[in-house]
Amino acid sequence: MEQQEVLQGLNFGRVDAETDSKFDSCFIGTEMLRQVLQPQHSLILGSKGSGKSAAFRLLCDDRDKIKGLMPKGYEAILAVPAYGLQNEEYLPGLEFNELKISTVDDFRYFWMLYIGLKTVSTLAQDEKISALVEASKNPKLKAAYKTILGVMDELGLSSEPSTFSKFKLRLRQVVRPAVRTDLVQTDEVNRLLSADFRHRTGMSVKAMLDNVDTILTETNCLAWVMLDKLDLLFIDDFEKLKAAITGLVLILVEHSNRFQNIHFKIFLRNDIYRQLRIVNKSHLISYTSEMKWREGLLLKLLVSRAIADPQVKEYCAQMTGEPVEVADVIAGTDAYVQKVFYAIFEPTLSTGGTVTEDAVPFTHVWVMRHLTDGAGNIYPREVIHLGNMAVEKQKELDRLEGKHGSARLISARALKEAFASVSVYRCDTYLYSEFPHLAKHFDHFRGSQKATFTRDELNALFERLTPNGDEAIRSIYDAGLITPMGRTVDASLEFKVPLLYRIGLGITQRGSKVHAVPKHMTQEYHDTMLEELSS
Repeated sequence: MEQQEVLQGLNFGRVDAETDSKFDSCFIGTEMLRQVLQPQHSLILGSKGSGKSAAFRLLCDDRDKIKGLMPKGYEAILAVPAYGLQNEEYLPGLEFNELKISTVDDFRYFWMLYIGLKTVSTLAQDEKISALVEASKNPKLKAAYKTILGVMDELGLSSEPSTFSKFKLRLRQVVRPAVRTDLVQTDEVNRLLSADFRHRTGMSVKAMLDNVDTILTETNCLAWVMLDKLDLLFIDDFEKLKAAITGLVLILVEHSNRFQNIHFKIFLRNDIYRQLRIVNKSHLISYTSEMKWREGLLLKLLVSRAIADPQVKEYCAQMTGEPVEVADVIAGTDAYVQKVFYAIFEPTLSTGGTVTEDAVPFTHVWVMRHLTDGAGNIYPREVIHLGNMAVEKQKELDRLEGKHGSARLISARALKEAFASVSVYRCDTYLYSEFPHLAKHFDHFRGSQKATFTRDELNALFERLTPNGDEAIRSIYDAGLITPMGRTVDASLEFKVPLLYRIGLGITQRGSKVHAVPKHMTQEYHDTMLEELSS
C-alpha cells in the first residue's frame, strides 16, 4: 500500500472525551474504571487529560459499554450528573457568580441544597422508580415517594423533563435571598437559605435526602451523584475555588455514611485537592481513587486509535504479517502492541552507543519519557495530541520533499518536530491556563540556560512572589513543572524541569550529562530489537 495514501486516514481522535469519535470503539482504562466504581471511592483524582471526563461520560451516558463492570444486584442505577456550575446542560443554569457567597460554610449549604434538588428532580422523573413504587405495597416506600413529589410540587416543579427552565427559575428563587448585599455573615446567609427552603417544603435538605435514600433502599436502586469540571467554577479566583470545593468535600465527609444507596462520585484535579486545607484530611484516603496510566496502557491507546481506520489497519497487517484488530491490541501483550506500533513509527530516534537525557534507542521509550510531567505522570491527552501532530508534520514533510522519505508512516523527524509543538501547546494551554496564579513563577524559567535548579536557587527566584518559599516549590511541583531529584518534593535539595516543558519554555540545558547505557539498551541489544521489528 502507498504510505502517503494510508497517511491520509491516520488520526488518533480528539483529546476531549465529549467529542471524541474513537472513544467508544477504543476505550482503554478498564483497570482504573474498576477502582472508580468501588462504592467507597467517592473522590476520583487526576490531572487534566487523565481521563476523568471519559469515566464520567461512561457512567452517565454509555453504561451499556461497561455492563461487565457495573455493580450487580440492583434494580436500577440512576446517574445524577453535574458538570461544574457553568452553563452545562445537566445543570439548572445557576452560576455561583450571581450569589454573594464565598466562605466554606456558605458553599457547604449551597451544595447540600443543589445536590438535594438535583437528586429529587432526577428521582421524580425516573420511570423505573415510579413503576417500582406503584407496584409496591410497602407503606414506608410510598410515604417517602409521596414526600418528594410534595417537595417538587411546593417548589413549583413538575416531574416532566420539559420543565427544565422552570427548575432553573425555582432554584434561583430558593437561593435568591443570598444576593442581598446587606448579608455578610455566613450564619445569616445559611439561616436565611435554610428558613426559606423549610418554609417552602416543610423539611430540611437532609431530611429530603433521607427520603430519597429510603426510596432507593426500599426499591433496591442506587443513585450516583457525580460532579465534574469543578475547576471551571472560579477561573479567576483560586481562593474562592478552593472554598467552593472544600465545602463540597466536607459534605462528602459528613454525609457519605449517612446515606446507604446515595453514592458520591466527585471528579477533581489532584493539584487542587492537594491544596485544600481540611481537618483530618488523611482520613479521606479511604474515599480516594487516583487515575494513573501505565505506559503499556497508553501505547495500547495510541495503537488502537490508529488502526480504527480500515486502511491503517490493513497497512499494519501487511507490515507485521499477521491480522491486526482493535480488540487484539486492547487485549494484547506489550510485545504485540509494540510490534504494531513500530509498523506506524520508526523504531528508533537515535543510533549511538550512548544515551543522553533526551535521546533513547527505542521510539516508544522516547515518547513516554518526553511526555512525563514533573510528578511522573503521563496522560492520554498528550499522547493523542503528539500522535495527531506527528501525522500533520509528516504530511508537511512529504509535501516539501515531494515524496514519503520514511520506511514507516511516521518518521523520526516528524515525531521530534511534533513534540516541539506539543511542548509549546502544553505550556500555553495547561500551565498558564490552569494555574494563572502561578504565571509569574513560570516566567522565571523562560529562556533559562539550564534545566536543573537547587532549592536555594528556586527560593531566590520566588522571593518576591506569592506564594514563595517551600509553598511555592510545592505549588509548581503540583503543576508538574519540576521533578524532585530526591525522594520527595519537601526533602529534595535539587529539582529539574522535565523534557515535556523545556522546549515550550525555551529552556536550554547546556553541557547536559551523558548517561551510561543500561544493559538492556546496549548497541547489541538495540540491533537485535530492530532486526526483530523489521522481520
